[in-house]
Amino acid sequence: MGLYDREYYRENDGQMSFSLGGQSATMLLLYINVGIFIVDWALQLNLGQYFGAHVDTIFKPYLWYQYLTYGFLHDTKSIWHILGNMFVLWMFGRFVEVRYGKAEFLKIYLTSIVLCGIVWNLATLAAWGGEIPMMANGESLGMVGASGGISTIMALFICLYPKMTVYLGFLIPVPAWAVGVLILLSNIFGQNESVAYSAHLAGIGFGLAYFFSGVHLGKFIPSKLALPKWSLRSRTKLRIHTEEEEYDPYNDSDEEAERILEKVNQSGMESLNEAERKKLEAYSRRMRQKLS
Repeated sequence: MGLYDREYYRENDGQMSFSLGGQSATMLLLYINVGIFIVDWALQLNLGQYFGAHVDTIFKPYLWYQYLTYGFLHDTKSIWHILGNMFVLWMFGRFVEVRYGKAEFLKIYLTSIVLCGIVWNLATLAAWGGEIPMMANGESLGMVGASGGISTIMALFICLYPKMTVYLGFLIPVPAWAVGVLILLSNIFGQNESVAYSAHLAGIGFGLAYFFSGVHLGKFIPSKLALPKWSLRSRTKLRIHTEEEEYDPYNDSDEEAERILEKVNQSGMESLNEAERKKLEAYSRRMRQKLS
């Protein structure tokens, strides 16, 4: 992550950005989803049969891994399924990741995938009166797609930036909160039998609960599970030296500033104590003055 990709260097103009920059966790999820889709489609593996969530999954503990793996699969018969999901993840995931940090972002996303899969399973069973609906090929009804996790990310984005301008249909500027209302209503009253509305609503509910409860998943899930130390691009360390510098009470070494920046990248701004925040603000001012 470059220095100017970070939250405290980004100018907030109140509108969504369509730049190609992105946070590494968001992009890694995108690459994994697209890569699996291409392999599944090209080789016709029908991975959904083995790794998608099914209505009878809940009765088979040895298949509970499907509550996670289904979230990385998409319908290979429709390119729009994965394109829509990955575009939303790329567009809004970057903002949410910057706010919460890479590790916490991954925990939120993966937890949501599992939760949404279980809720869909229970809701489908309830809708069918406890019976297991079967498809034409003899398999139990299944579900694939990242929509549940992405619904959580969308809900968090809207809570974090309710007034940010989003272009509905790429044309109509509306505040993010209005988009949230439309998404919620479309899932409550949706009639398309091929759409897992219960998973979407579970994702939205989890996002709202996470935001308003103030719970940090890092307290419950070890950071090592979130692979916090990888990066998709090389890290460029900025070093600027001048012969004369004004005295600054927080003029720490570049190594100390990099340590604080890395901490923000891993755990978000809320992980900093007061002293670290002041050091970061002072460092930010110095860098801007030198580059102006």
